[in-house]
Amino acid sequence: MKCREESNKDAELAKVRELIAEAYKLMNSDTNKCIKISKEALQLSDKYQFGVGQGMAYMHIGLGYFHRSEYYNALKNYLKAEPFFQKENYWYGLRSIYNNIGLVYNQWNDLENALKYFHKNLALEAKFNGPKLSSTILNNIGRIYLQLDDFDQAVKYFTESLKLCEEHKLPYMNSVCYDNLGKTYLELGDTLKAEEFYEKSISLKTGIKDYAGLSNVYQNKATLLIKSEEYKTALKMLDKAMDFASKVNEQSQIASIYLKYANVYEKLDDPIKQKEFLEKSLSIAELHQLRSTALKAYTALSQFYQNKTDYKKALYFTQKGQQIKDFLSDEKKNSAIQEMKIKMEVERTEHEKEILQHKNDELESMNAQILDQKKMLEQAEKELKQLNQNLEKKVIEETKKRRLQEQIIIQKSKLESLGRLAAGIAHEINQPVGLIKIATQNLFHKYKNNKITDTYLKEKSAFVEDNINRINKIIEHIRLFSRDQQQDNKQKIDVKEIVNNALSMIRMQFKNHNIAIQQEFKEDHFKTIGNKYRLEQVVLNLLSNARDALDEKFDELDDAKKIIIRLYPEGNIIVLEVEDNGCGLSQQTIYHVFDPFYTTKPESRGTGLGLSICYGIIQEMDGNISMESKKGKFTLVKIKLPSYSRKA
Repeated sequence: MKCREESNKDAELAKVRELIAEAYKLMNSDTNKCIKISKEALQLSDKYQFGVGQGMAYMHIGLGYFHRSEYYNALKNYLKAEPFFQKENYWYGLRSIYNNIGLVYNQWNDLENALKYFHKNLALEAKFNGPKLSSTILNNIGRIYLQLDDFDQAVKYFTESLKLCEEHKLPYMNSVCYDNLGKTYLELGDTLKAEEFYEKSISLKTGIKDYAGLSNVYQNKATLLIKSEEYKTALKMLDKAMDFASKVNEQSQIASIYLKYANVYEKLDDPIKQKEFLEKSLSIAELHQLRSTALKAYTALSQFYQNKTDYKKALYFTQKGQQIKDFLSDEKKNSAIQEMKIKMEVERTEHEKEILQHKNDELESMNAQILDQKKMLEQAEKELKQLNQNLEKKVIEETKKRRLQEQIIIQKSKLESLGRLAAGIAHEINQPVGLIKIATQNLFHKYKNNKITDTYLKEKSAFVEDNINRINKIIEHIRLFSRDQQQDNKQKIDVKEIVNNALSMIRMQFKNHNIAIQQEFKEDHFKTIGNKYRLEQVVLNLLSNARDALDEKFDELDDAKKIIIRLYPEGNIIVLEVEDNGCGLSQQTIYHVFDPFYTTKPESRGTGLGLSICYGIIQEMDGNISMESKKGKFTLVKIKLPSYSRKA
């Protein structure tokens, strides 16, 4: 059954590729069918989450709209394709999209944005080296500079494209380069060079049977000859242009060629032929809704009848031309409105992408910190594995993906606490490791001198086992503490035990800071309901803050540094106090200490999240937390939690 499903999937993905290939062939000749089959490819790609297929489908839907001159619909679909190509690292698709977006902006005469996307395409050349694609982009950039009358830049980019085409043997794009260079030199008034490049283009296009391209080149040559008043030779060029346009049934080109015929016969003072070709051009333009060409034909016929003093017909064609002008004007206004809408949408999308990128950068930075801490713990585990292969438990910290923001922040704070306490934890582990090392050395020495007794061996084995168990307990506690504990993971917990667990992680570090810890517990059992590791995180945060306050007030070797931890009942309430004789806080500061991101510490020592997290955890346990402090004297944090008996 599974093999059959895989086979069906492969067959349908192959069908996606076939549909895309068919859509590509139809994007000029049958735009409706191009869009229709591209949507079929999109449905299949969505079904199997085929990212490249989804991107290619959206791109070809856009191509269909582009060749229908619905540029805003084209751009919307190009933008939908972009994230699929980015996700799949499909650089060819991404480069094609940037080229197509540039062409849309070029149609809107937004040359600045057109250049922006063409250069974005070239920037990906290292990711996907496609000479054909690069030569196309260089040509597009050259055309923009040609529109801007910056002929030097136009020649530069056309020449770069030509060099690429010749190097990689790309005859079609090679012929396009020659054609564009011919147009550029024609604009510069250098008819000899223009003629030279047109001839080179004709030679290549003839070899590859690019009939539509040949028709264009011969029309350009005819234009050049008309300017030179070589009308009879111009007519020969137009005859050739017509032959090639007819071969591929390019009706828009045929209509345009008829207009050029009419122009030549006007120059030759042959009104009968002039009128004949104007009417032919108009007939095709009206049939195929070629409005720009129809407008030119109406305008020329109006002028023709004015010259004949037939003002009635002249007025008729003037009115017909005005109707098209009005239509094109309305269409231009609508297009401008749609253009503004899509530009706003593009700007909004790009702004959202910038924000998302910024957030991703922050998450990557956070992940890097977590990975650094994880590596430190894994290194400690490797050292333990060298002593005993049975100690194969890993110390891991993982945060579950896409959790609520509060859960992410709490876990980050917990890992930061472990990072700051890493030195103390390492010392706690190193002490039993050192004892194990000494014991094994003694054992080896006895063995070497043949002085081992059964009693001595049992004692040393028990001693090593006790220290290994001690290491196990430390690692197990770190493992459980560092785990991402869910807020609904509640159980009956002993507050005293939690305080002692927290102290076991930091006692040695605090001793190194010359801090005395005084415990005042009035009873043995303080039970409540909650998550023991989250409450331990609260205790660690409070102790860490107390240590910072003491270090800020006293020098490193001062014996006056003291932290008092009190635990006592108050009716049905358990009270936990952490007091230090550190630098204290002002009354104004106390009002904000539980606010997120509020901190009095330097940026390198705190984010301002610790106490706000403590506040949230205690609230989840139906308790409350408060603070008293006096600047330069002390700070006392008091936590009140409901006892287990009250909850029962």
